[in-house]
Amino acid sequence: MHSNEEASPAGRADDRSRGGTEPAGQLPPSTREEEGPTYEVLRSRTVVWLAVLMFAIGIGVAAWLVLAYGRGDPQNSLEAIKTAGTIVIGSGGAVALWLAVRRQRTAELAIAQKDRELRQKDRDQDHTARDAVERRATELYTMAAVQLGSEHAHVRIAGIYALERLAQNNPDQRQVIVNVLCAYLRMPHTTDDTDPAEPDPDRELRRTQERQVRLTAQRLLATHLRRGGPADAFWPGITLDLAGATLLDFNLERCHLHGATFAGARFHGATDFSLAEFTGPLAFDNARFTGGARFINTVCAEPVDFTQARFDHDATFAQATFRSSATFKRTQFDGKVEFSGTRFDYVWFDNARFAQTAMFDGARFIGPAEFGGDKHSAPHFNGCTYFRAAQFEKDVVFGGTRFGDTVVFDDAVFHEFAGFNDAVFAGSAIFTETKLLAEARFRRTRFDGKALFGGSEFGRHANFDSTLFGAEVWFSDVTFSGAATCAGAYARLDVDDVRIWPSGWLLATPPAPDTVRLPDMPGRWGRLYDR
Repeated sequence: MHSNEEASPAGRADDRSRGGTEPAGQLPPSTREEEGPTYEVLRSRTVVWLAVLMFAIGIGVAAWLVLAYGRGDPQNSLEAIKTAGTIVIGSGGAVALWLAVRRQRTAELAIAQKDRELRQKDRDQDHTARDAVERRATELYTMAAVQLGSEHAHVRIAGIYALERLAQNNPDQRQVIVNVLCAYLRMPHTTDDTDPAEPDPDRELRRTQERQVRLTAQRLLATHLRRGGPADAFWPGITLDLAGATLLDFNLERCHLHGATFAGARFHGATDFSLAEFTGPLAFDNARFTGGARFINTVCAEPVDFTQARFDHDATFAQATFRSSATFKRTQFDGKVEFSGTRFDYVWFDNARFAQTAMFDGARFIGPAEFGGDKHSAPHFNGCTYFRAAQFEKDVVFGGTRFGDTVVFDDAVFHEFAGFNDAVFAGSAIFTETKLLAEARFRRTRFDGKALFGGSEFGRHANFDSTLFGAEVWFSDVTFSGAATCAGAYARLDVDDVRIWPSGWLLATPPAPDTVRLPDMPGRWGRLYDR
């Protein structure tokens, strides 16, 4: 009678088809491959039978030789007996040699097996050690995270340093720990007195303590993002997520990191990114800098976004390098701003606002540059603006741009199209020794102040159609390689400024009928003609 526990053959086959376990006594395929080839143990009975077989073969061959060659000549009989003896002895030697080889092979297999066992033991020990390290790291991480949530500032600072030690000893956890520190800096924080219900001394103490905690986290990040210190101090390939964070005297000078987002962040006090290098995208959209901001010699390999950022004080990007696109759309500069020697690949300043001096001296625009495409997207420069010796290697557009004070393009070079259509120059516009090597358009441009083009060079069509000249005009020693047109242009007549027009231009003066008053423009104006 069959037991209820006995499986039928069909059931066993079904188990195997479902990927059941290997039969007892057999290793899984991967384990068998790791263990190496099997080699059966040679039994004593096998050795005896092998010896008997070889001896029988030897005796048989010897008997055959004696019977075949030993009946005739005695000399032949003697040789047959010698040969038979040699065969018998040789057979025994062959058996002995085979046994010796077998013994050597068995010894080698035993050594190999022992080596595999040792390696497996080492792997088990390594796994155990890694598991212990990971458990310890998890415990330390949890403890540090708890410390960061403490009400006491000194405990939070201790938690920050605990995370630093953990990251230093576990390189694969560095980005995670940086994310934790960034998350802490993104937590709401105010630098102002916003809780009148709390006693003043306590409120001030809490703010001071929190400031120290945040400064500690910021300094720790900067320390490990700088090269040049101890070899193990630098953490490569780090990305920062500080969107909406409140940052105090933030300093990433000489730091190297992959990318960062500071979208909506608030930078209080001085901010310094000088000599920093970013190999990934960088975002400052809607960020606000309440103190001075320095980006001197900063290198950005991927797109940078300053859309709607605001700089309350001076900002400098001198000698910075933007190897990809740089966007300053609707950016507001309330203090002085400097882009001297800056290198741009692609740049947009649509609707940007420059409240004070803006300096682009020696700047190099490798790709297209857009300072407003039309009146609706044009930036405003309220202070003096300088583009001395700037290099524009691709198309540049100042469509509708308003310059509220003096603007200087001395020694600037425009290699491709230069568009100033609908631009307004409220102060002096100085293009002395400027080279406009391709088409230059000043259509509907308004020069309320001086328009000085002395010594400039126009490589192709110079289009001043519908332009208004309200003060001094100076085209002395200008070179026109193409046409210079002024169809529909006017110049103000009731001023005493000196005017030197391009060769072939004529200004209608009283009592000519083409002296008129223009809508929304003071004074009387005369029409310009080009012959």
